[in-house]
Amino acid sequence: MIVLYHKTGKAIARAIRRIKKIKDKEYIDRLMNVTAMILDVTAIILDPLFFYILVLDDEKKCIHWDKTLGITATVIRSVLDFLKLGHFISHSKLHMEKGNQREKFKAIFKGEGEVPEDPMGRMRKLFLIDCLAILPIPQVLVIFLVIFGIRGPGFSTAMTFFVLQYSLRVIRTYFLFTHATRVSGILADATWAIFAFYLLLYLQSGHMFGALWYYYAIEKATECWREACKNHTGCSGHSYFSCNKSSRDYNFLNDFCRISTGSTTSYSFGIYNDALQSGIVGETDFPKKLIRCLRWGLQNLRFAVFYMAWIMITVHVISAFGQNLETSNDVGENIFAICMTNYGVVLFVFLIGRMQTEIARSQKINQKWQVIRQSKHYADISRDQNVRGQFKKAKREKLTNKHVDVRIDSFISDLSLDAEKEVKRHMGRKLLRKVEEFQNWDEFSLDYLFGCLKPVVFSERTVIIQEGDPINVMTFVLQGKTWAYSKKLSITIQRHQDHCDVRRKELIDWAKNENSYQQLPISDRTVRALTDVEAFTLKADDVKCALLFRPVSKEAAALIQLVWRFKKHKRANDKNAKPRSCLDCCFRTPDEGELH
Repeated sequence: MIVLYHKTGKAIARAIRRIKKIKDKEYIDRLMNVTAMILDVTAIILDPLFFYILVLDDEKKCIHWDKTLGITATVIRSVLDFLKLGHFISHSKLHMEKGNQREKFKAIFKGEGEVPEDPMGRMRKLFLIDCLAILPIPQVLVIFLVIFGIRGPGFSTAMTFFVLQYSLRVIRTYFLFTHATRVSGILADATWAIFAFYLLLYLQSGHMFGALWYYYAIEKATECWREACKNHTGCSGHSYFSCNKSSRDYNFLNDFCRISTGSTTSYSFGIYNDALQSGIVGETDFPKKLIRCLRWGLQNLRFAVFYMAWIMITVHVISAFGQNLETSNDVGENIFAICMTNYGVVLFVFLIGRMQTEIARSQKINQKWQVIRQSKHYADISRDQNVRGQFKKAKREKLTNKHVDVRIDSFISDLSLDAEKEVKRHMGRKLLRKVEEFQNWDEFSLDYLFGCLKPVVFSERTVIIQEGDPINVMTFVLQGKTWAYSKKLSITIQRHQDHCDVRRKELIDWAKNENSYQQLPISDRTVRALTDVEAFTLKADDVKCALLFRPVSKEAAALIQLVWRFKKHKRANDKNAKPRSCLDCCFRTPDEGELH
């Protein structure tokens, strides 16, 4: 006996340690998801800064780079990439084989969800995007500037790949946010957070297009210089005009590529003329040129609230996008203007559609919550703030795509085992106290019975208990009317609420008898649902198990619950297993291998 108690204590301690470890890992998993969102948002804000590294010196007709900005942006980007790589590796390990075992353990002992069939499935879809998004392209660009300066076509090619990488980062961030709105009830209810995200997306679009406008303006100026060099001795059309490498006199370029304010030239700079003549491309004050380029980007992507009133005349709104983009005949410049205009139109239409969808979804959820709040069952649990909070947290994630049913079986469906048990404990406490045998039991002793309560709904005219049949359940009616009658006794009884109490005493007496495992008490009357009846049921085997093996300590109660949940999950997965009662859990403890 001493050895048995010792093994039982070790098993309970081991199970508690595992549950605590799982909770810690789940918290870390949620924290990592939040961290991933913050890292991605920070990265898409930081990345456009690399386009501001180049500075054009119009007097010397050369280009140099801002070392302070370049080194600062590179260090921050490297730290973000390192953190992102660590998150990626940790997230991968978390959803490998050990992740499957952890989810299975959680499903068995906590009941917080089904075991995922493919926990790596969602991560595989974004694996390529994650790999490409953390490539150190901007760091290589800065190293290229430090070692080689602005020389060769490789720099421009690398910047093109950097733009593509930035697009992947934006896509990844959008996927993270949409996934968060689906799985997070709090975020899904916060319409303001969704609007704030799309406002950030709009501002970030202006930030990115402003940075590209700055960079391509410098590219346009150097292109003009190369065109002028083709007809002049001493330089060639393949020069790259680096201030570190240039010692020639390029003043002759002013005749063909004069970019000072108010000057005229035969070369058309198109949409970049404003950037060149304003001198912003030669500005070394980073905040100044950032704000100037951001304003330009937002100005040409504008779809402010004023246009919301003009939804019915969308053609007028769409025609406003990019109306200030007076381009030249350059192919690249026109492609940039087309991309910017189309992006503005798509972003506008998408934002309007999402706003309408989110408003409709928010109204739909509020209507469903209103139905739930008006239900009798919600009124019962709303008195306890803790139970109400757990219920709302578990339910809000299921309201978007699910029809609201306030009947007791649907009322507590989709809840985790902990939340479900809290609701059952709150609603079932008064019901169990009506049974004389349970009135003197403490909360600990009743805790097992709370977990065994099963919500059921009997439709109108459904037989709840048939005369002559064994009474195998104890029924606690929450709402509805029943009709009880007996052919032998020639009686008819119609009751409301506690209409099945008459059979509880017989079932309690049977449960107390240790030798009455097979002979259940027989009902002497038929109980039929007169209307739709909502109730909790308690199986006879569960009542007997609770009475015969009533725990005398917290450790014993925890052991019974642990074993019961294990056996319940094992029977559910065994398709060929014969139905067994809860008594099997009471007569046997699991070995170490099963607890693992």
